[in-house]
Amino acid sequence: MRLKEEYRTETSIEKSRFIACLSPCKDEEEARRYIASIRREFPDATHVCSAYRIGPLAHSSDNGEPAGTAGRPMLERLIHADLDQVCACVVRYFGGIKLGTGGLVRAYGGIVQKAIGEAPMASEQTVALYTVSYPYELSGSFAAWLRTNSEILDTDYSDTVNVLVSVTDPAFVNNAQAASKGKAQVTFLRNETRLISIH
Repeated sequence: MRLKEEYRTETSIEKSRFIACLSPCKDEEEARRYIASIRREFPDATHVCSAYRIGPLAHSSDNGEPAGTAGRPMLERLIHADLDQVCACVVRYFGGIKLGTGGLVRAYGGIVQKAIGEAPMASEQTVALYTVSYPYELSGSFAAWLRTNSEILDTDYSDTVNVLVSVTDPAFVNNAQAASKGKAQVTFLRNETRLISIH
């Protein structure tokens, strides 16, 4: 699962203010730049703890909180959600009441969990691209079938109607032939990986 765009959420626990910031990051350098940008944005924060996961690479930082109470629970939430290519920062402004180690683990892990639940997510899906050419006489019923059974990316009108479509159904070619009574010419172009929105 992938994060579509940067997302932030905020909560208060025992007068401490926690701001969770999630961002998609393609590599470790981008994750480090994001963490640095959050630290610049909140220079007066008590702590800016972080965690990122990029393929097999996973990293976390407690940034002055007791060892294992911030970065690790944040990272565990990213792993549990099966999020990849993502960086999480939690900004904390201390409110005067100590939370204890268990309270910190729940606070940092919980705010990241909240952000993951609210943020716009997508999953990677492999789609096949085809060109479909058909005579104008099929512009009614077959064109309607195409709109229902594929994502139409482009249409060109020449001697025939030529449509570029994106498809996930492996039986598309056979179904298109049946729907057009053999009059459509379907040509496979390539497979592509796309991010499909989940929420």
